[in-house]
Amino acid sequence: MNVPKLPISRRSLLKASLAPLTLSFDRVLAQPQPSFKGEIRLGQTMPYSGPLSALSAIGKVQARYFKMLNDNGGINGRSVTLLSLDDAYNPAKAVEQTRNLVEREGVKAMFASMGTAQNVAVQKYLNGKKVPQLFVYAGSDRFADPKNFPWTVPGLPTFSTEASVYAEYIHKTKPSAKVAVLYQNDDFGKEYLAAFKRQLQTLGSQIQVVMATGYEVTAPTIDSQIISLAATGADVFMDITSPKFTIQAIRKVSELPWKPLHIIPITSNFIATVLRVAGLDKSTGLVSATPSKSAGDAEWVNDAAYKDWLAFMKKYYPEGDTTEQLNLVGYSMGFLMTEVLRRCGDDLSAERILKEATSLKNVALPALVPGITVNSSPTDYRIVQQLRLQRFDGARWLPVV
Repeated sequence: MNVPKLPISRRSLLKASLAPLTLSFDRVLAQPQPSFKGEIRLGQTMPYSGPLSALSAIGKVQARYFKMLNDNGGINGRSVTLLSLDDAYNPAKAVEQTRNLVEREGVKAMFASMGTAQNVAVQKYLNGKKVPQLFVYAGSDRFADPKNFPWTVPGLPTFSTEASVYAEYIHKTKPSAKVAVLYQNDDFGKEYLAAFKRQLQTLGSQIQVVMATGYEVTAPTIDSQIISLAATGADVFMDITSPKFTIQAIRKVSELPWKPLHIIPITSNFIATVLRVAGLDKSTGLVSATPSKSAGDAEWVNDAAYKDWLAFMKKYYPEGDTTEQLNLVGYSMGFLMTEVLRRCGDDLSAERILKEATSLKNVALPALVPGITVNSSPTDYRIVQQLRLQRFDGARWLPVV
């Protein structure tokens, strides 16, 4: 198939000369042992247990990131304590743990908590308390809504940004396609599907969504849904699932005579914990998008920021997997939180933290593909609006060009 050349995003990449705002790992390690003048407490909820416990890798690597930071001076002379609690990927548990972190532990901000439904469940509470809910590890557009939720800032590209990229890709490459959709039956899946359909309508596309079926996150299997979707004979399979179910979907599709263009979301395109588990041969041909470098990919072997991450992993997380994408992304989000707190100086009020988180310009992070930067403003909280389309060749993700 001849694939037309597509831009990295719907808006051109910034051409500005970027001064890296991340710390050099070597420079950090060269600093003298700290004498702290205080503590900054951050809170977080993660699925350390439950059906999606693999996603807790974010919390594990960030604990080590802040250990590295504290070993070498902290932020503006203050240590950072990350209180990362288990919510078992359960919204009710996320509410309980978040209240505990705010009311008993006195955290300055919530940072990079995992999951759409979990963050939705605590969003009104945190905004009512005026506690910054920063760099949420979920893509709902409601996390980038400064008018209604001014204290919430997303950490990922929004669902509308990602879904629109896929809608445009299908529109250009398969303009008469029939699309079958599997989606997680919660805020994540429903909002993503709605954004995908909305963009097709905006494009005036002739593409049809011939079937969309949901599944519950507690379900043991999605085989029956895949069989039903395959029976439609759709040309495209939009697979809006979390990692456990992405693995199942890849395996089941490979067993069937159905050979659609198979698209998976950013949250499930990890080689180490998803594609390798599903089977690299079975994953060949998958399409996804990303703002990030791929952990373990030779493309980045000479990239300075990537080499800094490898040095960090060797020293602070030697048992960690350097092909695990969440380890790279989690580390990078730690750098972003550090940059916000560094800019606050000695004013660690909630208002100042929020101001700095929503005034970011051309911030280069270790995990981001060169040319893609973090930007935010008081009226636009979408910190990453640029994505690179990619196709899996059986060993690595390659840019779609």
